[in-house]
Amino acid sequence: MLALAKEMPDLGANWMRYCLAFMRASNREFTEFSDSCLIAAQIAAQAAKDNPVSLWQTLEMMEHNRELMSKGMLSAQEKLTSFVFDQIEEAVQAYMNSTLPNSEGETLSEFVGREAAVMESVANFSQDMEKIKDEFGFHFKTSGYELVDETDCFLLYQVLPTKKGVKVRNDLKPMILVPPYMLGVHILAFLPDENKSYAHSFANEGIPTYVRVVKDIMKHEKVQTMTPDDDCTQTRALCEKLMEKHGKKVTLNGTCQGGYICLMNVLSGTINDVCDALITNVAPIDGTYSSAINGMPQMHHDFITTSLPNGNRVANGYLLSLGMRFVAIDREQPLVKVLDQASLHRATDLNPGKTVAALFRWLLKERVHLPMGIASMSSKTFHEPIADDGTLPIQLYGKPLNVKDLAKFNVPWYQNYAIKDDLVTPACATAANKYLEGTGMVESVAFFGGHVAILTSPYAKKAPVNGTFTDALGKPSRGPVKFQMDISGTKAAVAAAE
Repeated sequence: MLALAKEMPDLGANWMRYCLAFMRASNREFTEFSDSCLIAAQIAAQAAKDNPVSLWQTLEMMEHNRELMSKGMLSAQEKLTSFVFDQIEEAVQAYMNSTLPNSEGETLSEFVGREAAVMESVANFSQDMEKIKDEFGFHFKTSGYELVDETDCFLLYQVLPTKKGVKVRNDLKPMILVPPYMLGVHILAFLPDENKSYAHSFANEGIPTYVRVVKDIMKHEKVQTMTPDDDCTQTRALCEKLMEKHGKKVTLNGTCQGGYICLMNVLSGTINDVCDALITNVAPIDGTYSSAINGMPQMHHDFITTSLPNGNRVANGYLLSLGMRFVAIDREQPLVKVLDQASLHRATDLNPGKTVAALFRWLLKERVHLPMGIASMSSKTFHEPIADDGTLPIQLYGKPLNVKDLAKFNVPWYQNYAIKDDLVTPACATAANKYLEGTGMVESVAFFGGHVAILTSPYAKKAPVNGTFTDALGKPSRGPVKFQMDISGTKAAVAAAE
């Protein structure tokens, strides 16, 4: 006991450090989460005034909120219970080391000091997220990118190779990367300097790689009022520019919502003279198979919109982001996030690394408002299924879009999805495949991991994007980069034969 008494000054100081750091980390997470909730409540209050909900909708919202709160509280309780028991087990061992003579190992004051350092690392993690901004994503004003074209709503940048000795090869087909409107463009170039960039994985093979960037919606009225028809028309213009430059038709490569939009554009039949191949990553082809989103109450669009100073209404990015977080409330509950981060910092000796910092920055910072036409289209795809004859719930230029037309247009479709994705489930991503059986048009590949695994780890040993591998379902497969390389050779051979 005398030895324990000697530790009391350090023990008290370290306990105070731990409590203060825990309060800082918890306040940060609760403040960030509650701020989004308050923005949502403010929009909902105005919407309810202008467009009151029915009694049935009110009851449906209350039940959904109750389920979310119950799920969040249960997850927090389970996480806290597990965390506390683990801490008690280690604390008891440390107490024994402090009180029993000739005991070796961590003392109680050392244990509390270590845990205080862990929690301080969690509390200071926002600094790491801020530091990573210079390495995360695209930096279009640097020499690694060139602006080659623009439309009313889009900028088209070429992504240049960063790998030493690699030059752009004009014998390969050009490709346009189409990011999701809501998740932003920068996730496609996660950490280029760390060899963790989906965009650069193509460019570093010499493939003429371009990325379509939506102009700032706050500054450009054309973006605020953009519709799916506008998206298709302007995408065609960008493809025409690249076909003129390279003399070859373009491959459209869309991620998540961007993949669905690319599919729509191809099925419209208006771009097939300038685009002859399609790649989609974790694209929600039939959102009704995503129970997490499909199960949300359907509300009038007033409940997700914000009015801009010029009077145009757009879908609020903070609110849409909050909706995605509600899908994973068992992991996004603030207390759960703090304790998960503590476990991560402890396991990595207080250095979780750049990948984690960049991922957290993307989740917290990359929020953009959406044009109402695009938001309405996206919402519809999650609540109306593909028809029995293969017709999508969305039209372009007033005409229906049918998945079966891919075979008619002879457009090969490389489709990948994530086996552990709880947002765009495998069934959601592959829902259209049954309409193309026997056509040879679809190459479907199951990647390991979750929704953004292919973007944050494109060179994962199990499934490198530029190689061949056995996919998550045990099927021999190739990555999207290799698909683009292979199809460039196939198309060139066909053109030469003709």
